[in-house]
Amino acid sequence: MKKLIYTLTALLTIGIASGCKKFVDINTNPNAPTIVDAASLLPPIQAGMERGVWYDSRYIGQYAQIWGASAANNVWDEEGYSPGTDANGEMWRTIYFSLGQNVNLMIQDATAHNKYEYLGVAHALRAWGWQNGADIYNYMVVKEAYDPTKLTFNYDDPQTVYAEAVKECRLALQYFNQATKTDGITGVSPTLQKGDYMYAGDRSKWVKFIYSILAQNALHMSNKSTFNADSVAKFVDLSFAGNGDNASVQNTASNSTDANFWGPTRGNLGGFRQSDFIVRLLDGRILAGTTDQDTLADPRLPLLLNRSADRAYRGVVPPLGDINSADPKTLIPAFAGANTIKTTGTAKYLFNDNSRGVLMTYPVLQFMKSEALFKKGDLGGAYTAYIAGIKGALDFASNPPVAASLTGTQNYIPSAIQTKYLAGPSVRQSAATLKLSDILQQKFIALFLWNPIEAWSDERRYSYDATIFQGFIKPGTLYPDNAGKQVYVVRPRYNSEYIWNVPALQKIGATAPDYHTTKPWFVLP
Repeated sequence: MKKLIYTLTALLTIGIASGCKKFVDINTNPNAPTIVDAASLLPPIQAGMERGVWYDSRYIGQYAQIWGASAANNVWDEEGYSPGTDANGEMWRTIYFSLGQNVNLMIQDATAHNKYEYLGVAHALRAWGWQNGADIYNYMVVKEAYDPTKLTFNYDDPQTVYAEAVKECRLALQYFNQATKTDGITGVSPTLQKGDYMYAGDRSKWVKFIYSILAQNALHMSNKSTFNADSVAKFVDLSFAGNGDNASVQNTASNSTDANFWGPTRGNLGGFRQSDFIVRLLDGRILAGTTDQDTLADPRLPLLLNRSADRAYRGVVPPLGDINSADPKTLIPAFAGANTIKTTGTAKYLFNDNSRGVLMTYPVLQFMKSEALFKKGDLGGAYTAYIAGIKGALDFASNPPVAASLTGTQNYIPSAIQTKYLAGPSVRQSAATLKLSDILQQKFIALFLWNPIEAWSDERRYSYDATIFQGFIKPGTLYPDNAGKQVYVVRPRYNSEYIWNVPALQKIGATAPDYHTTKPWFVLP
């Protein structure tokens, strides 16, 4: 059973790391081990990963306009932030706390006992952290992150953070290769299986996960002169072969702490509303050019969203909240709402208590490949990956991962309905008609709920271009500190950085009121 429990040594985080060093040194308990078994460390680390994505998805999802607040003029709908709080700082905590010293301890035990597969996992997890951290925060502490002699920490430039993600991926691949050379196992390892709530010890899937990080890293360099579309395609091809390879963390729903964040037990959906953007993508108005929600709508529409009282689908336009400017008398429903009510024993999509915490999927990787090849000018290759992405996304929505299964058995969308959608006006029928907006907006749908971080990264890479993200509407009111500019980065976590590490923040300009509107390195030419 996975529980959100962390080892005491993992409490050493940036800004307060070395304050207890001497106390720990002189009070070592000879009856308590200072080296912790790697298998016992992995479950809480994986729990922390999904927690980080979940918690910050609430706010980043508003930036990306996947959903919005029920109340008008919410600061996140206005692309602002909440000063003096840790709101939207959970991924920072995840990287330096949930992973942090726990990963170091895993490496320590794995090195001492030649557990090469756990070394591979440890470096893969570190790579995942740096990749997501760079996408969200731009500047991160890398070189000094775990230096016990320091009380304050200097930030490394984003180029260093992205390079560190690649370096960690390469190390992870080397260790998995060494593990196979040592014992000949390429699939499920009984030793790794003990603590692995993501892949149940399957080394081959861990290797694919590593390549998914490399693909994401390479794609996010799309605005750079060094961008290499073939590298993206190569990494995607070495990664997931289908939804059975998806990266996701088990939730048994034995209690509220081990239940899916978006399930009914946790009750985290009350203040959120589905966005007008996602409604128009799914009801056919953007992709199919129709207003008939019932005949040409995406078959995922009733799985992901809810109808208003008059049976029409509506969403919020930020920062208006429940009062829709087009229909001020209609209350817009919560974006999950009825989907979380277990009327037949199983909720829809990822709204089950025991739905797995998803970190990356096959269809999203296919859309990454499609975009890269489209930019290269390989329209045939881009179209093939685009269709594979849509098929994979339909399959994912039809069979979302629950319990200990990686694929699920819900079958919400019959194959005939999927075939009809693929042949319909929402899907381009040839490479010649394919547009970049088609790829990225289908990707946006595929990312719904589980990964607003990647959706927001796409929007920022294209500077919120309304010709690509055709349903994205710049908020009518922006947060006052924005000075009229849109949001581009998340500020570092308040209670570690703005309390303990202010001189370093000043060096990167992070104490400025409009710092969150600074364009990060990865979106610049």
